[in-house]
Amino acid sequence: MAITQRGSGFQAEFVIKGTRYRKQFDKHDLAEKWELETRTALKLGKPLPEGPEEQIGGSDAGTIGNALRAAKEKRWAYQRGSTRTVLNAEKFVEWVGAKTLAKAALHEDKIHEFVRHLKTERKVSGATINRYLSCISVLIKFARVERPDLPYQEKGANRLRFFTEEEVEMVIQTLTLWGKLAERDLFIFLIDTGARPYSEGTSARWSQFRDRTVTFGELQLTKTGKARTIPLTTRALEAVARRKALKGNQEGPWTDVTEWQMIELWRSVREHLPQLADTVVYTCRHTCASWQVQRGVDLLRVKEWMGHNAYQTTLGYAHLAPKHLMDNLAVLEGGAGPALRVVK
Repeated sequence: MAITQRGSGFQAEFVIKGTRYRKQFDKHDLAEKWELETRTALKLGKPLPEGPEEQIGGSDAGTIGNALRAAKEKRWAYQRGSTRTVLNAEKFVEWVGAKTLAKAALHEDKIHEFVRHLKTERKVSGATINRYLSCISVLIKFARVERPDLPYQEKGANRLRFFTEEEVEMVIQTLTLWGKLAERDLFIFLIDTGARPYSEGTSARWSQFRDRTVTFGELQLTKTGKARTIPLTTRALEAVARRKALKGNQEGPWTDVTEWQMIELWRSVREHLPQLADTVVYTCRHTCASWQVQRGVDLLRVKEWMGHNAYQTTLGYAHLAPKHLMDNLAVLEGGAGPALRVVK
């Protein structure tokens, strides 16, 4: 047995056919057990044992930053060629916030949002996304949280999921039948405004609603740090009015609806409607942008409506409007150009 003491722990290390196997443990007997099981698995051609994954203590216990520190000290520090892996994990933790509770940072909704960030803003490939997800998988082990289904990408996959009109109606009907009227009205509001579900939707205050509009960014810090005002559809206006009649004495229409409440409810919705298995609450925001592009709204105005900081993000929806270049063709052919409209 090749067990050596390293700091306060014990490291199992051996080489077979030129390949080095190494792992750190808190106890000597655990290191011996792992080495024996690993050698046996290699001989029989079976999957290698992972060994116990443990958190480490500290004032940041329970946070994603703590899980990252544990993974770096107990996993990646002893794996050759793990520099890129650690950098990817650090980028994810930086994006989500190191002080964020691990159960929130590693929840399915947040991971899907991160994948969308990689696709639309970073423009990375499906293979690169899968490498990030592999890092996140390790963080899940060290954080000891429930493992969600990770959205691993097929080769070349880069399309964003959005709801069809039929799916939206099914969700509205389902939530109505379940008596989840506040959540139903929030769903309608998110679909028709494209609001970020929690930093803008449930955080909205009554003072942000004026003359059939809503302004995001006045009383809250939006993702881009900029305020934007958008008009409300009749359906969204009615949803807000219903909440005003019932909850006019609270801070805002949906300030009594928590993020975890919506996450758990959406889990039930997906079980009830299996065709929505690949959606999350944030899909509402994609739907708002996708419908606008599909119905002929130019990308510049979609960018303004959605509050995208970078135009590259909005370009992620361009494939939904394959006919929008026909206006350009008409001009080049000498025909009538597209009618210009004044946008107020």
